[in-house]
Amino acid sequence: MTISDTALANVIASLTTPKPPAPQPAGPPPSTVTELRQVLIDYDASRPRSMQKRLGPSELGTPCQQQMARKLAGAPRRPITAPTWAPFQGTAVHAEMEQVVNFWNQQLGWERWLAEDDLEVDPGLPGIDGIRGHGDAFDLDHGMVVDWKHVGTTALNKLRTAKRLGKHPAQQVSPEYRVQAHLYGLGHQRKGRDVRYVRLVLLARSWQYDDSDEWTEEFNPDIAYIAIMRYYETLDILAALDVANQPDMLAAVPAAPSSDSCKWCPFHRPGQPSGWAGCAGDTGAHERRIDRITNGLIAP
Repeated sequence: MTISDTALANVIASLTTPKPPAPQPAGPPPSTVTELRQVLIDYDASRPRSMQKRLGPSELGTPCQQQMARKLAGAPRRPITAPTWAPFQGTAVHAEMEQVVNFWNQQLGWERWLAEDDLEVDPGLPGIDGIRGHGDAFDLDHGMVVDWKHVGTTALNKLRTAKRLGKHPAQQVSPEYRVQAHLYGLGHQRKGRDVRYVRLVLLARSWQYDDSDEWTEEFNPDIAYIAIMRYYETLDILAALDVANQPDMLAAVPAAPSSDSCKWCPFHRPGQPSGWAGCAGDTGAHERRIDRITNGLIAP
């Protein structure tokens, strides 16, 4: 089959003839801040991390087993109604820190640092996903995991207060952060590396780098193993409760609600009964708030 000269000329003309410009909107341009707000919300919802059921090291340290179970079961999350601006900034900082670490190696003239290394923390079981993650950085010279955290003043003040009070490293940062660091350590160890320390570098979200701080602890693989066992226990609970066929049984998974953890939980539905659609969370928060407000105002 051949194309006639006329047909070929029409195809060429259609490709080379400039298209008329799109009609210009009337009036002044809309607010970019307003338009971008919804785009950021949609962008965050489209990212694989927002849709995944598989858990990574950053999610296995939560004190709330029900939150873990809801993620594994694929329970509906709270609708995103505002841009997740702090995590967005954190993602951008992590991407830039990868370039900084590579530049650091170039300055040194040898590979002291590994950046964004793919880690298998646990291989999984037949029919059950293992645990994988991306380590932010690893210091080969000192056998040290380094995890970047882009944080605000509150997190930095909590760390500094805990240090000043002489608290044990286990009490200086959140369980989520601590467990995550040791899970990364196990992932590096499984690659045959000598892991001696884990460190969280809290990069200040303020304008001044010197506001940053860090937390360090000797690597303890038992902390990682306990988190991995808890992961499998959670899967066993989901199976025992037959959540696949009785989704509201999710509410029976042990929970550890608190005013702080519930604030950021994607499954928190305050004022609603706990079930497949969500978790009521820290139901005592309102009462405690009233107690604080009325303390001393009402005679016993």
